[in-house]
Amino acid sequence: MACIPDAHPGYISWERHQENLKILKANGRGFEAARASIPREGPALLQGRAVCGQCGSHLRVRYAARRGQQEAWYICNRARIYRGEPMCQSIAGPPVDEAIGMLIAEQMTPAAVELALEVRKEIQARHEEADRLRCRAIERAQTEADLAQRRFMLVDPNNRLVADTLEGEWNEKLRILANAREERARGREHDQFILDKAVHERLVAMTADFNKLWKDPDTPSRERKRLLAHIIADVTLLKLPAEGTTKLHVRFKGGKIQTLTTMNPKSSAQQIKTKPSIVELVDKLLDDYIYPEIADILNDQGHRPGGTARRGCHNARFTPLKVAYLIHEYKLRSRYDRLRQRGMLTRQEAAVHLKISEQTVARWAKYGLITRHAYNGHYSLYEIPNGDLPQKQCSRWNPLEDRAAAHRQMQAEPRTSTGAEGGVV
Repeated sequence: MACIPDAHPGYISWERHQENLKILKANGRGFEAARASIPREGPALLQGRAVCGQCGSHLRVRYAARRGQQEAWYICNRARIYRGEPMCQSIAGPPVDEAIGMLIAEQMTPAAVELALEVRKEIQARHEEADRLRCRAIERAQTEADLAQRRFMLVDPNNRLVADTLEGEWNEKLRILANAREERARGREHDQFILDKAVHERLVAMTADFNKLWKDPDTPSRERKRLLAHIIADVTLLKLPAEGTTKLHVRFKGGKIQTLTTMNPKSSAQQIKTKPSIVELVDKLLDDYIYPEIADILNDQGHRPGGTARRGCHNARFTPLKVAYLIHEYKLRSRYDRLRQRGMLTRQEAAVHLKISEQTVARWAKYGLITRHAYNGHYSLYEIPNGDLPQKQCSRWNPLEDRAAAHRQMQAEPRTSTGAEGGVV
């Protein structure tokens, strides 16, 4: 109902009591208070200063012990707790904290201090100009008030109507004068600290001390948060899952705003996912090689499957089964379909086309009279030449070895005749 400071001696001063109330208010952990909490021992650098980019609430900090270390997460679960709605955001803390740490180290430099001092001088000059304008306003109000007073003092007391009017004008001028003086007093309450040379040198030295303390691994997380509180007001985090990034909108104490972009850590499935470049290479190799040959080529070129990211699997190599899995998983066209599209025939179709038996097709392919293309480790498709088709002959009098050698020699010799040539081999 009533508060009379310093009415009785107390255990602590009134100023100390007010400071304690501020600390108690800052120690609150409720959702409703839109303010930063006091620094605590956890490694989350933006504890109490991270703001959700979707709903505007302050993000909470959660810790999880993974891979032998404590990892921080910034989460926004206010709607989930109160109304059972989906969680707004869940952002991994290490990439965000690393980006903020690098930003602080870049900002706290002697050049930045020099720029801040120049800005300070400009602001000081503007304050002085504004104070001169307020002094002129006070002088004008004082002059008008004095003039109104003289008019009131010279009026005939018997003329009450004129006297009341002049008295009202005088009171109005006095109110204007009082308001001008109060406005100047409020303006002078702002910081008018003038930086001398000693303070300038101390600020530059403090910059080096700040970076040294910030980068010291022995500095506790709580102290880093306290240092951060003097530079950054808050940081708005907006996670973009489609792009795999997080936007950081940093608002400094002086009002400056800067935007950073960090990469989100990959999930377990993404960490063991095969690189797109390897998938493209497999797709290209399918035109000429089968699964075992592709696996050997990938291993010889130093490529490794995505499963090497797992613990204890760093020596994993490609196998025909893994190549087949990639082709099935990424829906690549099989080698059989590629060969069929190029006009290759099965053994039965080649036998019908050449009017020979399937065994003869296999023997001709073995000695090179026709070309055979394997599409897996057991079966092949056959390429029939457009011209100079081989003809069936008696292998007893004309062995296949001799016919194949003659066929290769004929293909190697340059053709000088323009006439038609025989097709019998």
